[in-house]
Amino acid sequence: MALTLSTTGPAATAPATTPSALAATVKHLAGMLWYQMLSELNKSGFDQSALGTGGDGFQSMFMWNVAQNDFAKYDTALTAATIRQIGGRAAATTATATTAAGASASTTAAAIPPIDPAGAASSPTTPQESSTATTSASSASSVAQAKNFAKSVWPDIVSAAQQLGVPPVAVLAQTALETGWGAAAAGNNLFGIKATDGQAGTARPTHEMVDGVLTAQTAAFRDYGSTAASVSDYVDQIQSAFQNVLGQSTVGGFATALQAGGYATDTGYAAKIIGISQSPLMQQVLQALGQTSSGQISGGANE
Repeated sequence: MALTLSTTGPAATAPATTPSALAATVKHLAGMLWYQMLSELNKSGFDQSALGTGGDGFQSMFMWNVAQNDFAKYDTALTAATIRQIGGRAAATTATATTAAGASASTTAAAIPPIDPAGAASSPTTPQESSTATTSASSASSVAQAKNFAKSVWPDIVSAAQQLGVPPVAVLAQTALETGWGAAAAGNNLFGIKATDGQAGTARPTHEMVDGVLTAQTAAFRDYGSTAASVSDYVDQIQSAFQNVLGQSTVGGFATALQAGGYATDTGYAAKIIGISQSPLMQQVLQALGQTSSGQISGGANE
């Protein structure tokens, strides 16, 4: 059995050979451009310390998800023009037809100035105001994403922690590291567990530490019918192959035992789990879960 860290962004796809594949490739590349723009805005308007240790990785994964999925409605003209040049008019027509309705609505909405509660049109914002608003909204969305994810998996996390004899916050921090607080949990795989022969899995991009260098690779990761099934399988894996993790009463002991047992190739794996457990974002998440005292459920995250 092999396990690994989840990737923070898809790798480049193979050259497209069909109109639909070509359109998907162009959409992917456009998403990369949006991601670069969001990253630059994030540098000038959002302090990563607000999310604490590990927050930069989560923020990166969250922005990648937004760039690839939420900004696609703005790419219609770019996609059509690109496909016309490299894939033919027929492909461009297909791509345009599938997104025309959404693009029309987006264009109309963008052309109308915002209206204030009194009914007057608001004045245009400056680039600096737009950047600040964008990054502020990104921060709020990141926190909301983390809280919603934690609420959805918390009962299963608590059950798993009780079975393993470890702090629930330690297991939650590991899922946050592996999935970017749920932003990248394809196949409901919360712990980066790879598929072996005969197991249901999907090939996905990932990164492995090879000779001290984080290297992009592709590997088959297990697919689960639900996040609960993923947690259940994780408990089985820990009990059978990582018995040194069992009974660890602190986040530090849990994370160190995972790394010592070879759970991931990342040499900073334990430090990242500990950092996430101590981050301001985790404190906000725990408050949202109704856990007023992190010490009681973490077993001593600072140790």
